Amino acid sequence: MEKEFKITSAKHYEETMINIFEMQEQEEPLTAAQVAEMELMIKAADKYEAEEL
Repeated sequence: MEKEFKITSAKHYEETMINIFEMQEQEEPLTAAQVAEMELMIKAADKYEAEEL
């Protein structure tokens, strides 16, 4: 079951984008859980961009 991740404000959007960038930049490979979490954040960011920006 997929967890729900929803961005509720511009500040939350900015923090999410920073978290995604930091996850992509870490030296050790991402775990499957981290990849799944990042995909949820990206989907939420895309939805927020389409609806709010």
